[in-house]
Amino acid sequence: MPTDMESEVPLHAWVLEQVGRGARVLLLARDEVLAERLVAAGCTVLDMAGASESDSPLAEMLGWLAPSHVVLSGDGPSPVLEETLRTLVEAVPSATLLVGARNAASSTALLETLSGQAPAVLGATEASLSRCFSALGLKVLARRAVPCQPRTTALAAGTETALRGLLAQLSPATETDVLFYALTSSGDREEPAAPARVPGLLSVVLWAGDAQARSLLDEALFSLACQEQHPLEILLVTPSRDEAARELLERYQAIGGYTFDLVEAQAPAAFVEGLRRARGQYLAFLDAACVVYPDHYVKLVQTLRDGPAAWAVSRARRTPLEGAERFVPHKRPLPLGEHLEPAHLYQEPSLLFALMVDRSRLGPFSLERAAERASELPLRLAALFEPTFLGGIASCEQRFTGPDPQEPVALPPELRMLTSLGTVEERVVRARAEGASAKGLRHRFLDELNSRLRERVPGLHGALKSLAGRLVR
Repeated sequence: MPTDMESEVPLHAWVLEQVGRGARVLLLARDEVLAERLVAAGCTVLDMAGASESDSPLAEMLGWLAPSHVVLSGDGPSPVLEETLRTLVEAVPSATLLVGARNAASSTALLETLSGQAPAVLGATEASLSRCFSALGLKVLARRAVPCQPRTTALAAGTETALRGLLAQLSPATETDVLFYALTSSGDREEPAAPARVPGLLSVVLWAGDAQARSLLDEALFSLACQEQHPLEILLVTPSRDEAARELLERYQAIGGYTFDLVEAQAPAAFVEGLRRARGQYLAFLDAACVVYPDHYVKLVQTLRDGPAAWAVSRARRTPLEGAERFVPHKRPLPLGEHLEPAHLYQEPSLLFALMVDRSRLGPFSLERAAERASELPLRLAALFEPTFLGGIASCEQRFTGPDPQEPVALPPELRMLTSLGTVEERVVRARAEGASAKGLRHRFLDELNSRLRERVPGLHGALKSLAGRLVR
């Protein structure tokens, strides 16, 4: 490990935590201070320098030294690290490998490079290290992440904070400056499988765990079977094994031609578990109380294919059902206007069931992490990706019985919106126009009321006018 890391990360403390008295520790990079601390802790520090003078191959020298722990750096080119780890695994398979590496994708490294304050960091990311460990059959015994320190660039404080916040929303891995791993050989070498993403496939994650909505599942599945969008995959999530739900899926499969999978998960993690099993390029969420019209998903997919957006939202409805006959007194459209505003996404949580995501356009953004609080997912998407809104007639309904249980979602305090100035200006102009329109409507209403009072009840009109005149004096 380079000695200049010593002042930035708790390397020595990490190594001393992982070794015990009597350990034989090999330092692949010279570190006199760490060596002294290891000796003081009752360890034997092995000297690679003496062994390197031998003409024996490296693997043979490592076998001769027989370390119980090896400390090495994960910095530098990935092929070099992978080759070093491979040699260690083959030569001393019983040794614990203690690896420390700067995160080349940390917000500190990225901002210092962009601001010209430091050269680009050559090294690994958490994702590349995980792939390397898996390919070599290394098991992670322990892991520690050293978080980024604020104010490391010459940027203004507010600018740096905002940029770090946006990077963290895009990828939580950017919040880590340095990573430490304790590894051991598991003997199982597996190349990590690439995420199963089927181009053109739509995966619908359907939650059917609410008892109040369970009786409506039949209609929800029938509406999915009638969808014009193909191919289609349904991930039905229930709290426990549900054979009745399987029978419904099999019954309507003959009509819809979809594939399906049953997932068992409790409410807080329902959409996350379904999402992990979803194979589609396109992703949508649904509730057992929802129905979607036949062209709902095909319009959303076509909109995403025709444009550059990462996700799209259609107009939806909140529909109350009353009585055993499920009488529908009204259907409330949402959002009401012809434009989708960020406020709608937390005022109307039901819009979660009217959106579709193109997963191929999200980059490192973690849908799984965003779906841990499903009601916030549209907000977290909107913070980084401007959606396309399909106005017109609603094509999705969320139904409910009894009082409307929906409540606005609290805006996450750490959320930062990446929005162009032009978009902000358009929203301000629109809000002013709507305010002026509402003001004019109020004035017209009061004028009409005044005229009717004067014509029909002149005595009352005169008394009210006289009272108003005294109040404003």
